[in-house]
Amino acid sequence: MAWWFATPARRNRVILVSLVLLAVIVVIVKAWAAIVPFMLGLVVAYIILPAVNWLDEHAPRFLRRRAISRPLAIIIVYLVAIGVFVGLLAFFIPAVIEQAKGFGRALPRYLDQIERLVVYDFADFMERVPPEISDPINTNIEKALGTLGDAIQKGVGGTLRTLWNTVSFIIGMAIIPFWLFYVLNDNRRIKRSIYTLFPESAREDVRNIEHIVDDLLSSYVRGQLLLCVLVGAMSTIVLLIFGVDMALLLGTFAGIFEVIPILGPYLGAIPAVLIVLLVKPMNALWVALAFAGIQWIENTFLVPRISGNAVRLHPALVMIIIVIASQLGGIIGMLLVVPLVAILRDVVAYLYLRTTERGTTPTLALESLHARSR
Repeated sequence: MAWWFATPARRNRVILVSLVLLAVIVVIVKAWAAIVPFMLGLVVAYIILPAVNWLDEHAPRFLRRRAISRPLAIIIVYLVAIGVFVGLLAFFIPAVIEQAKGFGRALPRYLDQIERLVVYDFADFMERVPPEISDPINTNIEKALGTLGDAIQKGVGGTLRTLWNTVSFIIGMAIIPFWLFYVLNDNRRIKRSIYTLFPESAREDVRNIEHIVDDLLSSYVRGQLLLCVLVGAMSTIVLLIFGVDMALLLGTFAGIFEVIPILGPYLGAIPAVLIVLLVKPMNALWVALAFAGIQWIENTFLVPRISGNAVRLHPALVMIIIVIASQLGGIIGMLLVVPLVAILRDVVAYLYLRTTERGTTPTLALESLHARSR
């Protein structure tokens, strides 16, 4: 029997820890607007932590002896990040904003074209379709439009609720750089403090679970961000080749949508293909084929080398859980659900191996889990 069920005292401790975790979850749900900046800060910390660790480990020995190598490493990473951000503000973001303004000016014309396409061309086509086919189609279109209207109304309500909590959000964003410095500087000390909360016999299990979570997130989070940059760059190049206006804006959209697993590449291609269809209809098919080629390159060459089989979830299952997460948690749920489900799967599998009737050591359980994932 595993250590956490071995004695009544340990079972009581597990109950106590579970209740504390439940209380923490309730607080996170209730104060979500104030906690979002810190969640974003943790993501940033997780992304830049390897760079900080590398600089710390390769710092001169006299700096490490005086315990100033890590703060200097954090400052260097901060300066590099600020430089990248300033570069984006100077070149990339102004170009995207300018193209977004152009899109805003052209939007009424695009809407008129869509209206003509739907009202006249589609209506003319539907008149030639037998009633037993056209009636169900019209009914489904009306339902879809009603659903879209409800979604927009809910989105406006969500935006108003977010604005209501703007003060706490702004305060959180303002203190993130300072909070992030302490998190990065005391990363190892924080881990040791967390380990001391558990009995000696359980610390190896805690380290193994932390190792499982770290392996999955390192492959997924950093891999997804790199894929966003690469897909956005390839999409922009393709659109420039076809002479599409607002290529940088549409390519940026394609890169941003890449964060949504499975569905993201298709959602990112829709704006570009639709704009080309309205402006240069003859090129729409070629642009769609080009985006399909980008998707093929991504799945064949980029994903296996960048993120590997990090989540190991079937695409059909991913689609289901993304739809469910969008209903329960909106866009944030869509972004978080895939890695969370993968982490839950691996942690439960590890704990299952540790609580089998025959029992197994933490090392054997971790090795068995790794063998299953290969």
